[in-house]
Amino acid sequence: MSEKKHDYKDIVFIETELSGYRRGSLRAAIDLTSGRISWTDTHMWNNDFVRALSPAVVEHIRSDLPATELLSWATDYAKGIGHLMGSMTASFPQDWSVEIRFSDGEILKACGVSNFPKQWSRYRQLIEEVAKTSFRLR
Repeated sequence: MSEKKHDYKDIVFIETELSGYRRGSLRAAIDLTSGRISWTDTHMWNNDFVRALSPAVVEHIRSDLPATELLSWATDYAKGIGHLMGSMTASFPQDWSVEIRFSDGEILKACGVSNFPKQWSRYRQLIEEVAKTSFRLR
């Protein structure tokens, strides 16, 4: 990770994945440049989709991202202190990962096992609003 400080307005792509043993995985990829969300559900393949996002929805995502503190997850987990910042919020072990791509090409990643960042529920709610489906493993 470089020392360059990025801003939420520089984010062009976010990919988020949840997975759990014998529960499959969910992946939501939001492309803010092209205005598109793609969804992959390995537990229920007929739930996969790609949808266009209106400019208003893209703006909604951009305006709500700072409240999720998404960029601090990437830096805290990269420093190895992310587990100190979150809480156990899963009733069974789940892996989670978030990849953030910026307009300058840099990529930040954060991941963990069951220990979700403090603002995970707010972030998950944003994904669910955009995708119009639940972002939780069954």
